Amino acid sequence: MRRPSGVLLFLFLSLWGLAPGASQLTAQMTPSAPFGNDTGPEFFGLAGVIQPLNNLTDNTGAYGIVMPPDVMMGGEATYWASRAVGIGVMGLYSPATLEGVGGGPGRGLGTLGEMEYLAGTVNLTFRLRSSGSAGALEPYFTVGGGLRQLKFYGAEVPKLSATDPMATAAVGVRVHLLSSLWFRGELRDMASYYISAQTDASKLQNDVGITIGFGYRAR
Repeated sequence: MRRPSGVLLFLFLSLWGLAPGASQLTAQMTPSAPFGNDTGPEFFGLAGVIQPLNNLTDNTGAYGIVMPPDVMMGGEATYWASRAVGIGVMGLYSPATLEGVGGGPGRGLGTLGEMEYLAGTVNLTFRLRSSGSAGALEPYFTVGGGLRQLKFYGAEVPKLSATDPMATAAVGVRVHLLSSLWFRGELRDMASYYISAQTDASKLQNDVGITIGFGYRAR
């Protein structure tokens, strides 16, 4: 009986010694959720609509200027330093127009000219782990700041440009589609303080952007 007991004791001690290594091997072989190791770069192309919430200027005794809703496009590059936090750079563009509203004496309403809407921001993004779909959904929110530039063209508006500081905040969700392909939907508020170079009229601006896009995330 001593011999079988010795063999059993030897096997028990051997398995005990291999247990940590076996558990590590099992952990390595277990597939991770899409959210699991998401550090590194990410690139998104975006398109959607920009909706200003107020007039660009309101001039006493004259007429206000508004930028009607228009298309918006752009892109963002983000580096995820951890599973929860990333820092990104975003660029946005809209080929917008200008319209007069509330016309004064002798001034009709209508299109005043063309303009270009350009914005560049640096964003800090925080994503939330999703308990559903094995982490395939990534809700997130973003805060950041940068510059907005408006370039004006048209007979009623002299050719000029204005560059203003801008703050931004956004909420959205990313959806894992394929290996490195993600879909993204976002609602973004862009706030800036515009001062007209022609009339010195000033106005706090809130421009809302609703965008969707597809992106690549390096794994």
